[in-house]
Amino acid sequence: MKTVAVIILEQFADWEAALLAPALQQFAGYTVRYISTDQNPKTSMGNLRVQPDLTLNERLPDAAALILIGATQSWRDLSDENRLKITELARAFKQQGRIVGGICDGAYFLAANGLLNDCRHTANSLSEIVDLPEYTNRQAYVETKREAVRDGSVITANAMAFADFAIQILSALGDVPEDLIAQCREMWQ
Repeated sequence: MKTVAVIILEQFADWEAALLAPALQQFAGYTVRYISTDQNPKTSMGNLRVQPDLTLNERLPDAAALILIGATQSWRDLSDENRLKITELARAFKQQGRIVGGICDGAYFLAANGLLNDCRHTANSLSEIVDLPEYTNRQAYVETKREAVRDGSVITANAMAFADFAIQILSALGDVPEDLIAQCREMWQ
């Protein structure tokens, strides 16, 4: 079973996965699994309630991609234990050449934990991440409006680039038909 793991936290930005998840689940042959810090339902910024499939304490599926969806302050307020678990998980995905995607505060989290120090990337703004102690890659920051930045298996985007973020993830998976990606690009951009 082909799987994509999406980490959601309380007050997650529901629009940031709104295009990607259905394209994967309905048309690309993937199962989308939602992971969180605990089993409690998570409520999005738009009041959508999602019951996580798994917690960080459970064995995660052998996923092709790990996606970190933005959330109001939640990425910045994680316990040290959960921050470390997510950082180690994302680092393992990177080392294995699997996709790591961070959008909005998901990208902030990646920067804050040193996971963007070896690749081109973006975030909501450079000023938001430039002074983070673990971030040392200002020269590879790419200023964008509605485009995601892909460097190898790492894909980052600001909150408004969710359509291109979805397209870049679909493309990076390597087995999503080009005609499906083209249809998505035509509909979403």
